[in-house]
Amino acid sequence: MRINRYLAACGLGSRRAVEDLIRDGRVKVDGELIRNLGVQVRDETVVEVDDEPVFPPHQASVVLLNKPPNVMTTRVDPQGRKTVYHLMPDSFRRLAYAGRLDYPSRGLLVMTDDGELLHRLTHPRWEHPKRYEVELDGPLAEKDLVLLRAGGMVLPDEEDPLRPVEIEARGRFATLVLREGRYRQIRRMMEALGRDVLDLCRTAVGEWTLEGLEEGLWRELSDAEIDPMRRKLSLPSRSD
Repeated sequence: MRINRYLAACGLGSRRAVEDLIRDGRVKVDGELIRNLGVQVRDETVVEVDDEPVFPPHQASVVLLNKPPNVMTTRVDPQGRKTVYHLMPDSFRRLAYAGRLDYPSRGLLVMTDDGELLHRLTHPRWEHPKRYEVELDGPLAEKDLVLLRAGGMVLPDEEDPLRPVEIEARGRFATLVLREGRYRQIRRMMEALGRDVLDLCRTAVGEWTLEGLEEGLWRELSDAEIDPMRRKLSLPSRSD
């Protein structure tokens, strides 16, 4: 991020005020006095004001986890089953999940302590796409595919119709893209159509995917990976 934004994040005043610090020759970056407002600060950069290092408050994290089957998406399970928090360091218990995966399901889980990003990832207003690979006990009929693609299907015990679902079927296998996240939505849709789900894997949330992430493992995203998602959700980039 730019040096003025960094200094403002450190609580040293507004961007205009911290620009005066730079112009007055009070700011060093990696030991060098700077007066250029366009200097970029990276994770490893050392920034000093009046020869004292300065740090911004903790920056929110975004972590991708490849959830295995038979792991609970919850902080504590009354039945003592393993949860997604058992797969990550204790320091990540501050992270919340952006949309659950139920116990038998597997795949991509987004974890973050960025409250505004979390809200926009989960609120239906933003129609955020999530891709799933599903194995069924048998193929869907063509009329079922038409119904899902058109939208308007109403699940049992619900009143609001479902939004259109992007679906490509290959016999018993199907790729679905949903833009809402109701409780056990795919399993309940398939049950309503007379099919059982044998396997369900979430493979993508927006542009974030499981690529290179083995089952049961996690990785923390860089600003460069987070910013495209923030921009799509009308949030400011972190690296500007």
